[in-house]
Amino acid sequence: MKRLVLISGSDATRRALVSQLEDLFENRVEVESYALDNGPLTQSIGEALVLLTSELLLGQCSRLIDHTCQVVVAKRTLDFANLDKLYAIKENSSLLIVNDVPETAVELIEILKKIGFDKYQYQSYCPGGAMVNGPIDFVITPGETALVPEGYDRIIDIGSRILDIATIIEIVKKLEMFDVVIHEKIHLISAKYISKIIALGKELHLKHERLKDLNGFLLKVIHGVDDGIVAYDKDGRIELINRIASDILCLGEGANIIEEMWIKDKKLNAFLTEESLDNYILQMDNATYLFSKINSGSIGFMLLLIKNVRERINLENRLKIELKKQGYRAKYTFNDLVHRSKMMRDVIAKGRMLAESEFSILIYGESGTGKELFASAVHNASARKDGPFLAVNFSALPDELIESELFGYEEGAFTGAKRGGRIGLFELANQGTLFLDEIGDTSPKIQSRLLRVLQEKEVLRVGGSKNIPVDVRVVAATNKDLYAMVKAGTFREDLYYRLKKLYVHIPPLRERKDDIQPLFNHFLIQKNGFGMKLTDEARNLLFEYGWPGNVRELENNVEYILAVRKGDCIDRSVLSEDLLDQVPPSGNHDDSAVLFLLKTIGEFNASGRLIGRKKLSELSSSVQLDLSEHQVRRILEGLSEKGLLRMGKGRAGLWLTQTGRVSVV
Repeated sequence: MKRLVLISGSDATRRALVSQLEDLFENRVEVESYALDNGPLTQSIGEALVLLTSELLLGQCSRLIDHTCQVVVAKRTLDFANLDKLYAIKENSSLLIVNDVPETAVELIEILKKIGFDKYQYQSYCPGGAMVNGPIDFVITPGETALVPEGYDRIIDIGSRILDIATIIEIVKKLEMFDVVIHEKIHLISAKYISKIIALGKELHLKHERLKDLNGFLLKVIHGVDDGIVAYDKDGRIELINRIASDILCLGEGANIIEEMWIKDKKLNAFLTEESLDNYILQMDNATYLFSKINSGSIGFMLLLIKNVRERINLENRLKIELKKQGYRAKYTFNDLVHRSKMMRDVIAKGRMLAESEFSILIYGESGTGKELFASAVHNASARKDGPFLAVNFSALPDELIESELFGYEEGAFTGAKRGGRIGLFELANQGTLFLDEIGDTSPKIQSRLLRVLQEKEVLRVGGSKNIPVDVRVVAATNKDLYAMVKAGTFREDLYYRLKKLYVHIPPLRERKDDIQPLFNHFLIQKNGFGMKLTDEARNLLFEYGWPGNVRELENNVEYILAVRKGDCIDRSVLSEDLLDQVPPSGNHDDSAVLFLLKTIGEFNASGRLIGRKKLSELSSSVQLDLSEHQVRRILEGLSEKGLLRMGKGRAGLWLTQTGRVSVV
């Protein structure tokens, strides 16, 4: 069997050429291979065809190559299948060519120039060679990425160079294998090279066809939008114009927009300049248009966008209708606010007056007093009632999400951002009302951005660079003392006064107890509790309770009652534990209840029996006290604080102290 010995400078080159040779000869030739970067060649070579990848290797290895050997210095070419990686590099870019030795790096540069990559600034590099001069845009290497110096991350590996056709034919001749089989193999190899070229051409054709289809689709999009679009070069020649713009300007492709428009309106000298324009207002043919011009920069084209103001207003009106359909509307009016107290009548009267203004409103009130309902009523009593009503709760969302919710974001603004970006609540609420609940929970960053919106009447999306005008009324609400927060430096003073141009305070339910009964009845009816009757005792408990959760807590209690009731009578047995557990821990209870508990505990102590809260609660019914376990616990805690009682842990029970025993006598 014929013997071929391959000697290369690098292992990457060795592996690439061995693969090519084995593909060529299959099992007809014994192929040995060495790479000098794996270590110097030490054994002599005889009776073989020696293939060297460069002239330099001949000098390094000649002493080990026997005179019986034939030597071929390979000529190598690029693997064209990998060259598409270079197509995207802009002309005049600075390229660093990295290879194992200076000669092969320079040779690679010459090959690249010959095949058409000649409009670049090249430098060559190999380990131990000269330093790199100046900045580098891309590093290009034929499979030698390990040799790339540190500090470069834009690396293009075009794969190791392979044997060219001339070298392959020379190898075949020297091995005396130019028989019919090899003739066929040579044809196959030629066909393989040609097939790569054909494949590249086919790929380019497919990309060209796809680009044509994409351009056709984009043209349909451009002609289908509601705004006019014109693209023209620096001399004013129109390259592209859609149907809307053609109808507005009475121009077509090939016309000169600058000359034609100049005749119509002398103000259009703005189109002669290279600066971009934003919402340039012009009256044409009894209609008002907004012109925006964008300079494309290096492409050399101007893009003109034309918007019909009247159609834009109609579009916004349709958007408002659609937002209402989607639930972005105020559900309540002042007539929906159930009340009987004079205090709430005054608050509602004030709210109606504030609604007529366009200023922002700050609503104070404890949690559960109905601040969002009040804001909804303000919107429906205002001139903005036909616009959208949107709400956001600052305590329910993290700071990052609040920012994107309020102001929107551009595509790619952050990881996870939706394609095309997202419109924020300020934009969605345009010509309507935005309710900012729990405004006291905002961070300094959001406070700063809110202040800018209130001052400038425009928003900047997250990741955006263009300010978007908005017409939004802000109604804010808080259960915190914002003035105290201003003094403490946790809330911006300028934002505080900007929000508090108008303000209203919704009193807690405990200060307007006349509203308890009508609200209770309202929730009963709303939740299908028709025909249910309150006992006098239950009614008194409702009035005596402090309602720390305000109207929301009252509604929750109605839901609890409806869930546990057995008939149509609402008595103390169906009231919530919080309602029944309203005896203060100081022990200020009815003297009869205190006396009953002390006497009963004393009797059980005297007989050596244990007694707990549950038993005391049960026994209280026999003397018509009907104390709940919670009430018993509160009274006992008060007695313990006064030193009349010792409360054991677990099953230790309750024991009167000496002072407690004396008080019973």
